[in-house]
Amino acid sequence: MKRTTKMALFCSLLIILAAQFSVNVFFADFEISIAVVLLPVFLSVSDRFPLLPTAFLSAAGVFLMRLFLSWLRGGSLDAARTLSPEILFYVCYGILLFAANRIYRKKDFDLRSFLVILALIDYVSNLTELFVREGTRAFDLSAQAGIFLVAVLRTLLVWCILTAMEQYRMFLLRREHEKRYQELLLLISRLNGEVLWMDKNTALIEKTMSTAYRLYDQLKADPSQEAAARSALAVAGDVHEIKKEYFLIMRGISEVLDQELKSSGMYMDEILHLLKGALTRLGKEKGKEVVCSIHCPHRLYTTSHYAWMSVFRNLFTNALEAETGRLVQIEVTQKFAGETCIFRVTDHGPGIPAESQEEIFQPGFSTKINYETGEISRGLGLNLVQNLVEEQFHGQIRVSSRPGETTFTIQIPKTEFTEERMI
Repeated sequence: MKRTTKMALFCSLLIILAAQFSVNVFFADFEISIAVVLLPVFLSVSDRFPLLPTAFLSAAGVFLMRLFLSWLRGGSLDAARTLSPEILFYVCYGILLFAANRIYRKKDFDLRSFLVILALIDYVSNLTELFVREGTRAFDLSAQAGIFLVAVLRTLLVWCILTAMEQYRMFLLRREHEKRYQELLLLISRLNGEVLWMDKNTALIEKTMSTAYRLYDQLKADPSQEAAARSALAVAGDVHEIKKEYFLIMRGISEVLDQELKSSGMYMDEILHLLKGALTRLGKEKGKEVVCSIHCPHRLYTTSHYAWMSVFRNLFTNALEAETGRLVQIEVTQKFAGETCIFRVTDHGPGIPAESQEEIFQPGFSTKINYETGEISRGLGLNLVQNLVEEQFHGQIRVSSRPGETTFTIQIPKTEFTEERMI
């Protein structure tokens, strides 16, 4: 069965069921229901909605259902003649709505104009059914006022439904945009952290190149070391080329990030909650449940939000990766002590061995070793965190750890935050 056929059957079934909730007005056997408003609603949901097949199926279905219910109540099919004119209502409504939709698409009318047309379609369809039932009595003033009022009310109901649907769609769209914006912030933060580390390593590249040139100078003085001297010169030349490419890459990334990094900042509690959401998603990917509590009573505003994201993202990720169980518990607290702002990040993992606590901030140090593959984490995170805290924020970071509890304490001068935005 084709998809459009299934859609027509399903939608007509909904209309048939909704049509059973109706009231008699104006004349006997002339029933009014809100079922027909589903046709324009379905049409607004999908451009491929099979309007005419659904209208025809609904017309037949509503008639047969009401005839069946009448037979159940009285055991007779005599009501067929009085119920059959309603078929005209749905057929007329469907055809007029189909034509109006074609014109609406071509002329690009606004919604208000289309609603006026929709009210007119409702009125004409009701008038057609009523004329077949009552003849010229359908043009009595009271009957005309009645079907006009019904047309307006049903059209207003369509407007309410479409407005609610549009508001819900905008809500979902805003939520999706917010999610993508948060992901973009995290991505930029990670790129910024990488650029900071690349910048730190430029000194190492320069040192390596200088060492290679000095080695060349030493070797070229000895004729027996000519081959080794050429190798040293080649190494120096290769390092020089690597340095040029390295600087070009770093400059390119920096230029891309430069405009964004100059943007207005964020509140610290917003940064922490953003990272909490990212950590929760990362935990699910690793089959872990993350419980992260954040107590940040002071709304601290910072224009260095990407740097702070790098700091706390590293601490959060380390806690997640260090935890050997399924449950990851992290607490973040913030308080003031005089002119100092103190952050504490505590996790309840296995802890850091006492002999390693003095080394964890050193470049290249890592306790994360995969003994199956021999892969070792690059160990840059905490060293980068320390550099940001001490060099950019003029503070200090220390760690205390025992099995079941590890706490990183960050102390930053209050002046590192924008005071006029501190609440």
